[in-house]
Amino acid sequence: MTTGPTGRRGIARAARPLALGFILALAAIVGCWGPGARPLPPDSLLHKVWRNRHLDDNYHNADTETVTGLAMAMQGEAPLRPADHPINILCVSGGGKFAAFTAGVLNGWTATGQRPRFDVATGISSGAPVALMAYLGPKYDPLLGELFLNLRRSDLYVWRPVRGLITGTGLMSSRPLQELLDYYITEDVLMEIRAAHQNGQRLFIATSNMVTHRMIVWDIGAIACSNHPEALTIIRKVFLASCSIPGLVPPVEFDVTVNGVRYKEYHADAGNLAQIFVRTAGPLPPGSTIWILSAGKTHPDPSNRRPHVIEAMVTAVSAGLYSLFRADAMKLYALCGVTRSNFRLMALPRNFRGQSSSMDFDPAESRRMYWIGYQMAIGEAWDLLPPDTNPAEVQPPRTGVDFLVPE
Repeated sequence: MTTGPTGRRGIARAARPLALGFILALAAIVGCWGPGARPLPPDSLLHKVWRNRHLDDNYHNADTETVTGLAMAMQGEAPLRPADHPINILCVSGGGKFAAFTAGVLNGWTATGQRPRFDVATGISSGAPVALMAYLGPKYDPLLGELFLNLRRSDLYVWRPVRGLITGTGLMSSRPLQELLDYYITEDVLMEIRAAHQNGQRLFIATSNMVTHRMIVWDIGAIACSNHPEALTIIRKVFLASCSIPGLVPPVEFDVTVNGVRYKEYHADAGNLAQIFVRTAGPLPPGSTIWILSAGKTHPDPSNRRPHVIEAMVTAVSAGLYSLFRADAMKLYALCGVTRSNFRLMALPRNFRGQSSSMDFDPAESRRMYWIGYQMAIGEAWDLLPPDTNPAEVQPPRTGVDFLVPE
């Protein structure tokens, strides 16, 4: 669906000829979102914590747990460890067409007979629908493979640059993606999500609040269990927002009520805020495992020429997203350290060569990525360390301009 740790150059590179159009679109968006244009929550509410009115808020933020554990360790104290059984957490990054790789990993993992039940699954961008199907179990493996092996961009978005520039909502329409989600996320799926949640599993999906520019995490199972008459609609909209590229497609509107007053929110893909994340319903027990599936590589491919102005700009953004993924992986590794949990990461190999844009959907290339993921899962090719931490990968500080490269 959208940006992630492989096509970090992807979306921007695909849209390079429309760079000026993006600027105009952004200007139009700013105009549409000016004072009084939308019933947005006031500033007095935006920087406060919003508690769920009807549901339990007993969630644990992985960043808070990491910092607390590290602080205790630095003071010479042992971090607190809950007396509970270990759990399995699956974290799926975004990456557009590169989700074919994660689909292959999950199918190959099932074939080994070693794939666990995921107590928690989290997803961002195109990782959101992958996380949903992984959360619901191997019965969805065939659908997972079918979708990402045959997906084309026209199945998700259609161009409408003139209308998008005039209205300031986006250069493309996400109507095909919305219809796809409406077709696959049915009442039966809602019941399955509800049953998994009641069985103790958790599914967390992230979106970006386009006004506050902060990541919002949605508990999909809790929404399914809420008895809200629009629960199915809300869940579909969360998944649509998670795959809605800011500026390219319109943000998804949500009606929210805060302290009895109704407001409007706008949500989109959160891939620019985080690439992977963890939320849990309680502290992470020792012996747990965090399984990270990167929809693509952990580093961008080197350029083969001196970049021109536009290319340099989009490449800088792309490199920043790759770096964000590696930073998030390091945070989760620290979480594993303070909770005595296990860290596992699988990413598309660096020697894979294909179209760098995450929006260039090609079934032949998708099949290649799928089978690479499948074989890596069969071979249990999990990395035990986050990227750039192996001594053989670390670039030392330069002391000049004369170098040697080991054979």
